Formats: sequence, structure tokens, C-alpha cells
Amino acid sequence: MAKYVKASDSIIEVINEQGKKLRVTERAYNVVYKGKGFKPVNEVSNKAHDTTSEVDYFTLSAEELQEIKNDDLKAFLDKEGISYKSSDNKDDLIKLITGE
Repeated sequence: MAKYVKASDSIIEVINEQGKKLRVTERAYNVVYKGKGFKPVNEVSNKAHDTTSEVDYFTLSAEELQEIKNDDLKAFLDKEGISYKSSDNKDDLIKLITGE
């Protein structure tokens, strides 16, 4: 069965502070999920890539950290005083941040 959505009700992906992702209509986001602390994923991703804002990478999932440049991950680790090898790849840096 086909699912029809009005043009004004496009589907967006939202995420809450605990990392729970949902696909909802814009209307549902504005009426229900926005008040519950959910934010559009693209807004969260843009903040994660913006080095001028103070994003706490410890609160991001490994999948979200994969989208961040190695130089930004290293800058965060430097700021936090966490040691890493210059030869560490992205997965190694992410493991240092996530504590795996």
C-alpha cells in the first residue's frame, strides 16, 4: 500500500539527547517532538561540524563522530588532554572519545 504525504508534511529525521532517532513528518515534529527535546538530525550534524560552537563530542554516537573530520577530533582530544598517536586513524580516535 502506498503511503502519501502532503508536500507540506515532508518526512524528516529527528534525534533526542539520548541519541534516539525517529523519522517523522514536519508537522509531528513541530507539534509533538520539538517540545520533547528532539532536534532535526541535520541541525545536530551541522553543530557537530561547526568547530566554533562548543560541541561535547562525548555526547555523540560513534556514527555521528564518523562524520567529523580527523583534525576536529584531534583538536577535541587535545582540548580534553587525551593523548593519541599521530598515526591513529579515525576509528582509533573515536574509540578514545567513546571509551571503547
